[in-house]
Amino acid sequence: MERACYFDGWYPNWHCSHPSLPPRRLAMLDDLGDMRATMLVWAGMGGGSLALPYLEEEAFGHIPDRFRHYGYVNDSEFAIRAKEAGIDLFAIVFEAQAWEFPAEYAADGSLISQNVALGQGNPGWVGLREFAADTGPTHWRGFRHYFPAGLVNSKGEEVTDLFEEVASRDLDGNPLHAHWVELGINGQQAHFADRNNPVWREYLKAVIRIQIDAGAAGIQLDETDTPMTAFRYGGCYCKDCMAEFRRYAKTLPDLPPELVGQDLDTFDYADYLRSLGHRAGENPQAFPLYDVYALSQQSAIVRNFREIARYAREYAASLGRPIRIAGNFYDCAPYYDPMVSEIDVAVTELRQTGYQQPWYFRHGVGLARGKPLVAVENPYGGLIPALHQRLRQGRARDRFRLTIFEASAMGGCMALPYGSWLGTEIKDSYWVDKALVDECGQFLEEVDPYITSVGAHSTAVVYPVKSIMRNTLDSDQFSDADRWFKPISQTKTPPASYWPLIEALSRNSKTYDVVVFPDELLRDDDPPDLGQYQTVVLPDVWAVSARQHQAVVRFAERGGQVIVLGGYGANASDIPGAKLCAEVGEVLESVVTEMLTDLGPLAAVNLQRVGDGRVALHIVNYDVDQRTDEVRPRVDVPIELRVRASGAQAMLHMPGYAPKEIAVRNSDGLVRLVLPLLETYAVVVL
Repeated sequence: MERACYFDGWYPNWHCSHPSLPPRRLAMLDDLGDMRATMLVWAGMGGGSLALPYLEEEAFGHIPDRFRHYGYVNDSEFAIRAKEAGIDLFAIVFEAQAWEFPAEYAADGSLISQNVALGQGNPGWVGLREFAADTGPTHWRGFRHYFPAGLVNSKGEEVTDLFEEVASRDLDGNPLHAHWVELGINGQQAHFADRNNPVWREYLKAVIRIQIDAGAAGIQLDETDTPMTAFRYGGCYCKDCMAEFRRYAKTLPDLPPELVGQDLDTFDYADYLRSLGHRAGENPQAFPLYDVYALSQQSAIVRNFREIARYAREYAASLGRPIRIAGNFYDCAPYYDPMVSEIDVAVTELRQTGYQQPWYFRHGVGLARGKPLVAVENPYGGLIPALHQRLRQGRARDRFRLTIFEASAMGGCMALPYGSWLGTEIKDSYWVDKALVDECGQFLEEVDPYITSVGAHSTAVVYPVKSIMRNTLDSDQFSDADRWFKPISQTKTPPASYWPLIEALSRNSKTYDVVVFPDELLRDDDPPDLGQYQTVVLPDVWAVSARQHQAVVRFAERGGQVIVLGGYGANASDIPGAKLCAEVGEVLESVVTEMLTDLGPLAAVNLQRVGDGRVALHIVNYDVDQRTDEVRPRVDVPIELRVRASGAQAMLHMPGYAPKEIAVRNSDGLVRLVLPLLETYAVVVL
C-alpha cells in the first residue's frame, strides 16, 4: 500500500495561499524519508491556474545563490530527487481554479510584488487575464508561445480574456467564485473554472505538459467533479453547460413534457428558466428540468475527466515516460465511480473528518476497486482545527494516531500531514510534531506487507451508484448549509439505507466488503463478481440493471444468502431464498461475518488477505479518555474468528512495540486467540 504525505508545505502561522505552493528544499526529502513516504499529494507545480509562465518558474526557475545556500531547489529538481529516493511526486492540477492576484509593477513592466504588496510601483494585476492579453510581467513568455494559433471558444471567438472566458456562471450570468480557496484579504479572486469549456480543457492540457516535462512522477487531478460542484452555488449556466444540456437531452429516449416541441439545437436552459421568472439565488433543485440538467453534468464530468487523464498518459508516452494518474474524488460520492477506471490512485478529501469513521474507508476502498485509496483531512469539516490546537499543546497524540491508523486498518492510507491545508479561515497550516509523524510512518512501513485492499470477508454490501445518486445530489452538500440558497423538501429523493447500514456493521464488529453496482449509462462494466462471498446485502437497490439482477440471482442459485434491505428495483421474489428486511437492525441479526467477538462500539475490525494464504486481522481501539486524551488500553482481549488458518502461532504488530508471537487455537474453522494488549491499533497476522 502507498504511504502518502499531504505535502502542501504551507508556512506555519501564515495563510495557505493557493494556487502556488511554497518553494521546496532538499532537507524536506530527509523528512519524507524519516516518515517513510512513497508518494506526495498536493505536492507542487500548482501555479498553472495563475498562468503558464508562472508554472514554468515554479518548475524550472532560477534559484538565487542565497537560496541555494539553504538547499532550495525548483520543483523539477525536487521531483527528480524525490523519484531517486523512491518517492513519487504528484503534480497538482487545480481544475476548478482560475486566478487573479493584485500586483505591483515597475516602470519597465517588471514585477515588484504579487499577492503580498510592498507599497511600491504601479498597482495592477497578475493572472490569467494578463497572461492571455500579454500584459503581465515583462519576463513572461507570450501567450502565443504556448498557443501559437491562439485559443478559440465554442462560439468561434478568439479568447483575449481567459479569466472571464473560463468562469462558471450563475443564472444571471455572473461569474461564480471558488470561495473555499479565496482568502478575501487582499482582493485576490478565484473564478470557479468550468471544465465543460473546451478552452479550459486545452489550457489544463498545457499545464499537464509542463508538469510532465518537469519530471513529475504523477499527475493529480483536483476538483474532478468540475463544474458539477457549482450546484452548491446555484450554477453553472454558462454557454458550454447549456450546450451540454442540449447534447444530453438529444440522447433521451423519452423527452420530458417541457422539452416536447422545443428545438434542441437551439434550446437554452438558462433562457428558459429566466423566462419563467427564476433568478440566481434560488435553489436549482426546485427548477423544472433539474433532473435532465443534473444528469447532463454527471455525464459530462466523466467524459471530460477521461479526456484529460488519457491526454496525460498519451503525452507522457510520447516522451517515453510512465506516468501515474490520481484523481481527487473528494467524499467518494457515486458520480466518481466511472472515473476510477481512468486512475492509478484514488484520493479522497474527507468532507467530514471524524475520530471514528471506519465505514467511510471501507466504502472508499470498495469504490477504488483494487486501486490504492489515499485520504487527506478536510479543514472545513470535522475535527482538524481543534485537533491541531491540542497537538500544539502537547495533547491528543493518541487521537492523531487514530486518524492515521484507522485508514490503514480498513485497507487504505491516510496521508501524513506536512504543512497541509487549514483552509482560508485559519492563518496557519497543519504541522504535527515530527517524532509523532515519523513514528506513525515507520510503523506503517513495518506492517505494509499486511495492508491491502483485498478483504478476507464472506459478506459484501452493494454500493448502488444509480440508486443513491439523487439522494447525494439532494443532500446538504449541494446547499452548503444555506449559504447560497435555502434547501427544499425533496419529493423525488428515493430512500437510501446504504450509509446507515455500513456504519452499523462497523460499529458492531461486523466485517464486510463494499461491491459497486455502477450506473451502466456512465460506466459499462462486467457484472459484479459475487462468487467469493457467502452473503450479499442489497440496501435500497431500487435502480438495478438486468445484468446486475441476474448476477444476484445466480449468486442465490449457487446457495448464497441474499439480504434485501428496503426497496429493490427488480422483483425480489425472483431471488431464491432472499431475506427481506425493513430495518438495519434486522440485517445485523441476520448477517454472519468472520468476527464472532463483539468488541463494542468503540472498536473496529477488518480482515485483509495478504498473500501466501495469510490473513491479517486489523483492530482499532477508539476508547479515548476525554480527560487525558489517551486511549484506554485493553488487556487480554479474547478474539474468535470464523476463518481457516494453520499453525499454532500468529504474529502481533503494535505501534511502539517489537513484533511478537502469540498463541492461536484452530478448530472447526474457528480461530481463537487472546490479544495481550490493545492500545490504538493492532495487526495480527495469521
